[in-house]
Amino acid sequence: MVSEYQAGEILTLTGEDMNDCRAKLADMYGQSYNIIDRRQVMKKYGLFGLFQKERTEVKYVVNRHAERPFVDVSDAESLRRVKEKILREASGGKSKEEIRLDELNSKLDNLTAQIQTMPRANAEEGKIESIERIKEMLDDNEFTKEFINEIALRLRKDFSLDDLGNFSLVERQVVDWIGEAISIAPESAHRPPHVVVIVGPTGVGKTTTIAKLATQNILARQKDENAKKLNMCMITIDRTRVGAEEQLRTFGDMLSLNVLKAENAADLKTIFDSVRADNDIIYIDTSGYSPNDSENIAKLKTTLGVDGLRPDVHLAVAASTKSRDLKNIMQNYELFGYSSVIVTKCDETTRFGNIISVLNERHKSFSYVTDGQQVARHIKKANVVDFLIRLSGFTVDRIHIEDKFGE
Repeated sequence: MVSEYQAGEILTLTGEDMNDCRAKLADMYGQSYNIIDRRQVMKKYGLFGLFQKERTEVKYVVNRHAERPFVDVSDAESLRRVKEKILREASGGKSKEEIRLDELNSKLDNLTAQIQTMPRANAEEGKIESIERIKEMLDDNEFTKEFINEIALRLRKDFSLDDLGNFSLVERQVVDWIGEAISIAPESAHRPPHVVVIVGPTGVGKTTTIAKLATQNILARQKDENAKKLNMCMITIDRTRVGAEEQLRTFGDMLSLNVLKAENAADLKTIFDSVRADNDIIYIDTSGYSPNDSENIAKLKTTLGVDGLRPDVHLAVAASTKSRDLKNIMQNYELFGYSSVIVTKCDETTRFGNIISVLNERHKSFSYVTDGQQVARHIKKANVVDFLIRLSGFTVDRIHIEDKFGE
């Protein structure tokens, strides 16, 4: 069977692991083979290939001549020694018709060049330089370990070793994958009154964000002469923060909007019933609680349980919140059925991998981002391009991502 192959021809074999590959090669060739590379690949199995399993794939060459001891030539120095040995053995006692040393030498030189152009790998751990570099860049941007491992797995699955040696190609694809992981909440129509509720932990800027949303609606109508004027009001049910009502009333005075206060669910129902017919949008400011304060979070949920309210609930979180805390916040505020997430205080950090990772993991969308205190300027609809151009250390093709992800 060995004689069917030309010396130096690169062949591929797949097994359960490295030991399985070596056992298969030994069965076919004895000791007359040399492994030149290996990698982990994902193979489909089961009905319709719905499942995947990690396998080991090796590249090897077959020695046509006398039995040789096994040599793993995963590096250039080992390959040089194998080359010299093959040439010595091939030249002894063989006719020119049987072996052409020049051809064998050329093939081994080509093999050397192929290995040298492959991305450098650690033979023991299967590490590939470009993947390790991407993992470091993602970690620097504070993406979660789960997100980083998923990207690394996709690179191993979708890229050949040759393509992994092209870092620009790898980097461009990873940026695209990050963009695809970012979900933006779509614009949706609401039957009046549109009740907007913002919930979230203490100190994330819920009150200021409500003022910014109201200001944005006012400015949009001023720019469009044909747009219908919106009637709006604000209701606060924040009973924990000192000065919360006064702050909201200050914003209300600035925007010429009525501000009302509800102490409990009965108050909220009375106020809502009195203003619902005259307003297009009603903004409700809520108390901020620690995500671990399940008792008060549950009470807030009860307060908002007014018949006919149909609230459009947004969760507000600060951009600099650690991934672990974000997961805890999102889980414990899940009972509100929030439609999307508003990311506040984006001016206080340069890393957004934490937010992108956790929202992707929990299948939530971005709605707005805020990046300062000015109510008229520092809020805008979230978009994928803004997150991608803020990636630290990545070379981002602005034209490409705007074509792919721009509105």
